[in-house]
Amino acid sequence: MNDLDSELIHRMVEYMKEFLEKPHPVFGGLPVCPFARKARLEDRILYKIDRFWPHTDLNPDSSVIRIISEFCQENRYEVLLVIHPENQAMTRFEMQKFIDCLNEKISAAGLVAFGGHPADDFNIQGVYTRQEPYIHFTVQSKQLLNQASAALMKTDYYNNWMPENLRYIGFPRRE
Repeated sequence: MNDLDSELIHRMVEYMKEFLEKPHPVFGGLPVCPFARKARLEDRILYKIDRFWPHTDLNPDSSVIRIISEFCQENRYEVLLVIHPENQAMTRFEMQKFIDCLNEKISAAGLVAFGGHPADDFNIQGVYTRQEPYIHFTVQSKQLLNQASAALMKTDYYNNWMPENLRYIGFPRRE
């Protein structure tokens, strides 16, 4: 890993600590991402830097699919975080198209991807939860994600979410 890669990862970790892991009243007093801190502290996040593009061919030899395969083979990680080093590489719309294509490829493996972009407009009552410092995507197990969201349903976490916000993240669950 070079110095630039280390700096990108460091900035994303700082963003996690300063925003995602902080309790917020909009989320019932829970952090924006209630499970991020535990995963980070337990070293359960695999960080990678890759120059993926909206038109990336997601064949088995592509860097994105190779990174996801590595993540799947390493049983110690719960989250894969792939950071793009160039914030101007794609628009938020191109990023969403990339995520849609990626999800088509990885869904059968029981995985789901989410994207983040500095210009992402997804928000819960004005709290922009996906405007990270860099374009990136995460990959997680659908099963673990469903367990986590089911646990949050028993709290006040989703009380301020609008129906369109819930639909956007896949509620109600169809599995």
